[in-house]
Amino acid sequence: MQAINDTRPRRIRIAIPTLPGSAQSAVYGLQDLFGTANRILQELQPAPEALFAVELLPADSTPTAPPEIAIVPPILEGDAYLSAQPELCRTLREWHAAGTVVCSVCAGAFLLAQAGLLEGRRATTHWQLEAQFRAHYPHLALDTDALLVPEADLVTAGGVMAWMDLGLHLVARHVPPSVVQALGRFLVIDTGERQQRYYRAFTPEMAHGDRAILRLQHHLHAHFTRRQTTAEMATTAGLGERTLMRRFRQATGFGPGEYLQQLRLQRARELLENRRDSVEQVALAVGYEDTSAFRKMFIKHTGLTPGQHRARFGKSGTGE
Repeated sequence: MQAINDTRPRRIRIAIPTLPGSAQSAVYGLQDLFGTANRILQELQPAPEALFAVELLPADSTPTAPPEIAIVPPILEGDAYLSAQPELCRTLREWHAAGTVVCSVCAGAFLLAQAGLLEGRRATTHWQLEAQFRAHYPHLALDTDALLVPEADLVTAGGVMAWMDLGLHLVARHVPPSVVQALGRFLVIDTGERQQRYYRAFTPEMAHGDRAILRLQHHLHAHFTRRQTTAEMATTAGLGERTLMRRFRQATGFGPGEYLQQLRLQRARELLENRRDSVEQVALAVGYEDTSAFRKMFIKHTGLTPGQHRARFGKSGTGE
């Protein structure tokens, strides 16, 4: 009797280990995203070659056979991402050594770093976790401007909701572009490339305990549109210029001039999002006399032109 060929689709196993406080929206959202990709695949292809199979695993469970993909989801409650997780880290290392593509979203990058998988690699995490990440892993290359840092064997995603970008990226590795586009349309997700810096807000450190620097910060917040020299800022703080530069960066993570630029750009974002002023008017309102210089600085820090930022985030108004 002639053997019948097995035409069943290959299973692309995706393991999602969960820790206490894992974001359930991401865990189950990824499950739904890959399930929807399967449905679209079966609609567009009568006999798809592969389908996704998601497994949710408690972090302390006995490891399964190495999956093709492992995703450490965001952690929204508690500090499990800062605690030692030896069992999970050992599993991630073993899976990676066996060929698993290991991924993380948001705080999940801390677990990849703890497992030693990010040595010599570039990675991203949520921009608000940047200081914590650099404090724990100062030698690692962190790029919090990027929403997604994809490599062949490691993929890190930045924001809490970047699990959608990660999911689309992983689907795109295994299916035709038409399926990814159909999936994006169905889920109403932009399948174009995005960057985390589009969404970054300036939230300066104020609880550092340095009263002289805090006095200057309050002054800058009140007078950020004025041009101020280092000497003037040092006088306001009651410090010498070199001492000011050292203590200001130590307290806030920025030089005084950088800090002033961040204040101006944050206010510019707010004006672009909420008012119909022209780009020239916005530039003047936040302290830039040269609109061209404002545009260049805005693009450098946000990755978007002022008009693109308004079109993406504004309530209404014109572009450039």
